[in-house]
Amino acid sequence: MSNSLLNKNLASLKKKDPALFEKIASLKSSKFYVVTKSRSGPPALVHIDSEGNKKQINSNYDPVGEASRSLDNSTISESINFIVLGLGLSYQVLEIIRQTSKQAKIYIFEKDPELFALAIREVDFSLIFEHPGVKLFIDADPSEFNELIEPERINFTLNEYCLVRQKALIDRNLKYYKALLEELEKYFKESRINIKTQSVHSKLYYKNIFSNFETLITSPGITSLKECLPDVPAIICSAGPSLDKNIQLLKSARERFFLIAVATALKPLLHDGIRPDIVISIDPDELTIKAYDLLNDTGDTWLAYNPAVPNAIPKAFPNRRVAFDSEVYLAEWLKKHSEEKGNLGKITSVAHSAFKFAQHLACSPIILVGQDLSFHKQRLHCLHSFYYDDSMHLVNRGNPFSYLNCLKYLNFAPNLIDCTDLFGCRVSSSLAMESYNHIFAQSFETSQTIINATEGGVPIKGMRNLPLKEALHNYCKKSVRRNCDSWISPIPKNKDSLNSLRDSTLSQIQNLKDISEKLNAIKSKYSEMSMTDNKQLFINEMESVYKNVLEYEETALLLQGYDFTGFSNWYCSNSQILSKKELSKDNCLLDEEFDRDLKFLDVLANSVEYLRVNFEKSLSP
Repeated sequence: MSNSLLNKNLASLKKKDPALFEKIASLKSSKFYVVTKSRSGPPALVHIDSEGNKKQINSNYDPVGEASRSLDNSTISESINFIVLGLGLSYQVLEIIRQTSKQAKIYIFEKDPELFALAIREVDFSLIFEHPGVKLFIDADPSEFNELIEPERINFTLNEYCLVRQKALIDRNLKYYKALLEELEKYFKESRINIKTQSVHSKLYYKNIFSNFETLITSPGITSLKECLPDVPAIICSAGPSLDKNIQLLKSARERFFLIAVATALKPLLHDGIRPDIVISIDPDELTIKAYDLLNDTGDTWLAYNPAVPNAIPKAFPNRRVAFDSEVYLAEWLKKHSEEKGNLGKITSVAHSAFKFAQHLACSPIILVGQDLSFHKQRLHCLHSFYYDDSMHLVNRGNPFSYLNCLKYLNFAPNLIDCTDLFGCRVSSSLAMESYNHIFAQSFETSQTIINATEGGVPIKGMRNLPLKEALHNYCKKSVRRNCDSWISPIPKNKDSLNSLRDSTLSQIQNLKDISEKLNAIKSKYSEMSMTDNKQLFINEMESVYKNVLEYEETALLLQGYDFTGFSNWYCSNSQILSKKELSKDNCLLDEEFDRDLKFLDVLANSVEYLRVNFEKSLSP
């Protein structure tokens, strides 16, 4: 070790990550690791256990060659994102940097701060500290993995990542790396589901939000309802198969709790003469309209909805609806230029939205029923839900109910998983429901009592399980009807019109027209000549359009949110091309760039036209 090498590394570390520099600079030595000189020259790492036994971590002959060989079977050259578990003396990371471009993102997790402090005394970290895509996490809390990776969530999910593990180091801190790996797998499993949902629904989200513009402006938000029902028991009713067991108990004790229904549970509750205080709606599909009786008065039941639901739903509750904000960018834009409705945080299902809403009201305890998160005899919903009724309408001698259930169940086959239910029996769930279960488990607040009274399905980690009868007896002892009848009375009514959006909308229309003119000019030009003979010219002109779009930040984000799949495909292609261009000797990827831009031309043009037309419609009386 030389002081000049250490000082050089520390100076680079301070520049890259001042907080990590402060954490590491004062550390002098490691209790469990020492460095020896390998036969080939570079330092090798040795672990010393509590009894003084030594174990070689790197090859004592050629640690650099060993690191290179360990990556031979990995898709290093094909990857642009890396997650490295165990840094050690950095040989694997240095090899990744040598084989990839500066476009690569390399996230490194090392448990032992003293080992990192030892490493920067022995190895030149210049390539690592100067690489723009490297992030170092030393002794990071595994439970905070979500926050650490979030800035690159879409990139790591769309472009995927190569997981590099230094087994000898992982074995030394197995509990830590196992917890980190579990969080990593859960995070990306949820991210893939969310991105798939966004890809499938992005255009439908925009269609519904545009149709809800006027409805949203006139709907009060949930902001003023915060903590308006402190310590009032709330029951969240979902439509899982287990609801058939205990729905009548809800009727017998109806005066003693605030009842929140997810949309699919509304009809089963009404069928049994139980009227919820509020129903939650977030699903964009037209199918969800079937959960409501649009022909009859909704009575005293209120609706809480986000901007992306079909317009028929909030219209059915003209005087009894409240809105909450959505993360869809068009809804974010509308909020920015009109009024914040209130945020329930990260939500992924209607049941989770209902749960967060109960927390927003400060209800306690919060009791879940019908939240099975699994199949029961290949059935996912309770009696009298619209899913159940739709199946019953198809039942005949040739199509018995059990056969129709089986067909629906088989549609889930690629995503089915085995789980253990509340009674220790094996049941089937899905990747999406497993993700919902995990998110529920992360949503608890110590100030509120949370009880799962579902009486079936897969238990939620950390949540107390009780039969509904016992939960009602213990926690719902007296009438809360006076609180529940007056809970909404102080909510202000927003009487602003769409005029408050007029200037912002006109600005977007003008931006979209400018982009459209440039795209039409390109289309017109290349309709008169062969594109294949002018590939580079076409690429240059499309690059000019991209720069123009990025000048309008809000417009660019609105376009990306509308055709999420089209923009994602361009993003993935572009990421791969940029990486290849840096590594390619001849630097000629003309055909790939041409194909990327040719496919994207229609995506961009169609997105621009859709937004322009609908923004103009929003200004119509």
